[in-house]
Parts: sequence; structure tokens; C-alpha cells
Amino acid sequence: MRKLVVSLYDKQWLQLFMEEAEKLNFIFRNEIIGIYHIGSNSVPGLKAKPIIDMMPVVKDINLVDTFNLEMRKIGNATKGENV
Repeated sequence: MRKLVVSLYDKQWLQLFMEEAEKLNFIFRNEIIGIYHIGSNSVPGLKAKPIIDMMPVVKDINLVDTFNLEMRKIGNATKGENV
């Protein structure tokens, strides 16, 4: 059974998002169109899971897997389409 943790809003969530977005911008360079902070912890003042949800938008989804090694180097699991 998975345990769901919900925390009081933490002002650091925005900073954590910005730090991770910077890493993704560096890795994907010109392929990134935008990176968005989504999910409940993107809403100031709202209780939320303490996990930063992000939605990167890229020019060509077919190129994303070519960045897997760099993504793993910064601690991200790569799961392909993860359907």
C-alpha cells in the first residue's frame, strides 16, 4: 500500500522548481519550448504532496530519449513513454 503524504505549503517549492528547470534547460538546450510548474504544490498556500511536478514542453518528442544519459546523471529515472 502506498502512503500519500500531504504537507503544508512550503515557499521553497518554487525555488526547487526553478533549480530543476534550470538543469533541464541546460540539458535540453534548444529543444525546450517551456517548462511549467504544475500540480498542487504550484499553488501558493495550498496543502500538497512535497513532490515538484513539472511539465517540460519540447520541440520534438522523438528526441527526448537521446537525453536519457544526461537525465540519469542528475538523478532522474528515465521511463520512456511510461504508459
